[in-house]
Amino acid sequence: MKKLLLPALLATSVLHAHAQSDHGPVKIGFPDVVNFFDVNGQSTAYYEVTITNLSGDSIELNSVGILNTRDSVAVYQLQGSELKQQIHLTGVSTANATVVAPNATMLIYLEPAVRKNVHRVFHAVTYSAAHAFPRKEFTIQTSATICNMQMPMTIGKPLRDGMWAAVYEPSWNRGHRRVIYTVAGKDRIPGRYAIDFIKLDEQGQFASGDPNLVQQWYDYGADVLAVADGVVASLRNDFTESKTLSDHSVEPADRATGNYISIRLNNQQFAFYEHLMPNSIKVKVGQKVKKGQVIARVGFTGQTTGPHLHFHMADTDSPLGAEGMPFVFESFDVLGYFPDFEQFGKARWKQVEAENARRVQERPAPNYVIRFN
Repeated sequence: MKKLLLPALLATSVLHAHAQSDHGPVKIGFPDVVNFFDVNGQSTAYYEVTITNLSGDSIELNSVGILNTRDSVAVYQLQGSELKQQIHLTGVSTANATVVAPNATMLIYLEPAVRKNVHRVFHAVTYSAAHAFPRKEFTIQTSATICNMQMPMTIGKPLRDGMWAAVYEPSWNRGHRRVIYTVAGKDRIPGRYAIDFIKLDEQGQFASGDPNLVQQWYDYGADVLAVADGVVASLRNDFTESKTLSDHSVEPADRATGNYISIRLNNQQFAFYEHLMPNSIKVKVGQKVKKGQVIARVGFTGQTTGPHLHFHMADTDSPLGAEGMPFVFESFDVLGYFPDFEQFGKARWKQVEAENARRVQERPAPNYVIRFN
């Protein structure tokens, strides 16, 4: 089975972070604030830094680190092959991924997991001139970034009981976390924290019988729930469905959502539910909804390779022109995980110990199987 639910459009431009640090020919873009959230008991964040080469010669990036300002100890470090995997530089082969040409900008995806008592960090970037001999290494340290100025929103469950795979992985090149959209001249990652939920049975299968038949998928038609009190901000309900995966049409980025609902929550964030079943939407724009209320059903519309619920939170009521926001669920039980996603839908997940099952105010880890409480 192919990796699911990955948007098809990747803009060629890169994100520019809020603050920046200049060091001669190199400029570092980094955020003013980094919001952490809990995953498997670890404080985790997803964000980017940019490296701009202002010199007339190429530079080679050697390492990127995040250091605790309290003791200057590195809490996260990227170098070698791990660094290459986290770089986005348009039109450059993996072998040359760490080289930044003159006047070019490199984007680096960071996913640190740190101690919970880290409150301020700075970034350290080590580089060298690509063609200088002998090779001389330079290190730049940025000013401080604040951690956890605003804690992520805690929300209720978007789906009823069942065994749900939380399908996502920050390192996937075509995953939601790495798909950049440029809308109105601004680059954003709306799906930075998106999760695709797929229902499984006890054997780890996502369909009964022929998986090409949409109605054979366990999650097809499942109730979709409001995760908090709010007001319906927008929706789309004009997509039809094919009865089989093989007959599904290929949709462009502006139709990727399929039938969807966005709900404006009380903190002015927007909850997005995508790929909904035709004619299943039970709410109207402007309608108030209550936490736990059934708002639609899981379907197979838009840009997807199988029935599932795509869920994410954003700062603006726009499927593509918004920045993704972090969130955690009130409570869920962890059943297991897929250490190798190639086995998804082919074999049962790896089970976790029962005493480690309950999670409170956390985000499911990548490709974990959970049960909402």
